[in-house]
Amino acid sequence: MKKIILLCLGIVLGTVAHAQKGPREHKGFYLSMGLGPVFGPINVNTTVAKYDMSGTGALFDLKIGGAIQENLILHATLLTSGLNGPKITGITGESAKASDKVNVSEFLLGGGVTYYFMPVNVFVSGSAGLGKFSIDNRDMDYTASTENGFGFQIKVGKEWWVSKKWGLGVAATYGKTSVDSQPSPDLREKLNSNRFGIMFSATLN
Repeated sequence: MKKIILLCLGIVLGTVAHAQKGPREHKGFYLSMGLGPVFGPINVNTTVAKYDMSGTGALFDLKIGGAIQENLILHATLLTSGLNGPKITGITGESAKASDKVNVSEFLLGGGVTYYFMPVNVFVSGSAGLGKFSIDNRDMDYTASTENGFGFQIKVGKEWWVSKKWGLGVAATYGKTSVDSQPSPDLREKLNSNRFGIMFSATLN
């Protein structure tokens, strides 16, 4: 029995040691993918109404680039989030939940930098670029998108090496998109989001 226990312990320690092996710095090609829940309001101010849309959505984060020096990454960034059936709150405080067939999407396409503090493999990341919103109402067969505006994301997290090139991690994010759009001569709308998220990530580097 002792031999079996020692054998199992040796296998476990060997597996952990193998996972621990690998680079303790970030160099070369960089690919990071993240997914998780996102929270917070999207403020809408138009010439005819003012209200907030809020609820829990899903955020997808994709970053592709490379190290410009050890542990410093320059990358393109794509962010997209979706919120089904948002809670609509007016300026007087009254609120109602929209149908689950109403989807509010937020997009950001831009670039940014990520820096890893080694050997703890903690990172900070910042991205900025063009952002926009779209609304899809399947009850009314209606789809609309805003013009482009400015958006950014700040992200802080930690990753653990699971192979020589792959790391798995968790991060907290804050993102904001501001759009000033005029879909018609009589209608002007300003949208601003304040969205906090928790992401689980997989990174190849």
